[in-house]
Amino acid sequence: MTYSTNLHFPFDDETTIDVLFEDDTATLIRKKSWTAAEIEEQVKHFCYTGENLSKDPTVEKAKLPPFALGFYKFIFFKNRLPNEVEFWNYYLGQHFKVVDEQYVQFLRKRLPRKYLAESVKARMLRSYPSLIRDFHFFILCQESKLFERVRYSLREDYFEGIDLNIQFAGVVYQVAVMLNSERARAFKIKKYTRRSENSKNEVIMLFDLYKEAGNHNSKGRIKLFSVKHVNELLIEIQKQTE
Repeated sequence: MTYSTNLHFPFDDETTIDVLFEDDTATLIRKKSWTAAEIEEQVKHFCYTGENLSKDPTVEKAKLPPFALGFYKFIFFKNRLPNEVEFWNYYLGQHFKVVDEQYVQFLRKRLPRKYLAESVKARMLRSYPSLIRDFHFFILCQESKLFERVRYSLREDYFEGIDLNIQFAGVVYQVAVMLNSERARAFKIKKYTRRSENSKNEVIMLFDLYKEAGNHNSKGRIKLFSVKHVNELLIEIQKQTE
């Protein structure tokens, strides 16, 4: 369903387009125009404390509720990025029950799973910069006007490892974007094992933010991709059209 970008909103919040109920599906449609500059300004004021935190083997191996689900639901309902405290509180409130001062638990396959809260928080914080970086890159690609369509799907991201669907010259490409780091590569490989088959229009971009000269792509303590990386993506896609 397509909606005009020039809407007169009938609702006081000036963001709600419609709420739909049909069969067993409920859909809330909202309007929000993001800019890369807006995100960069928010990130500039964030304090990130997730570096060099210890890893709890039990929590690292656990199948926790997706961090991305909490992240994107916060963005959807709040129309802004969460800082790390807000992200943790939102994620905790959405999925966990506080057992005591140290432990939290959630139900998986109807069984309670209990973990150290600080260990869950540490794992969440390690994912936090990547979530911000990926969303910012999505906005950069949209703003560039280099592509016919840019789309993000949480379902495709989580289950298939697809960060973006980008249409160029009439062809849709499944794009995966990652940092050139051991943790990022391992995480992406893990995500890709969920895929039932590889796409012939798959594009994997490996960016090395930490070795690039200058600080133009660093916003506060969380590094972001830049227009330079969007142009590199375009070049890679164009190679596949030759």
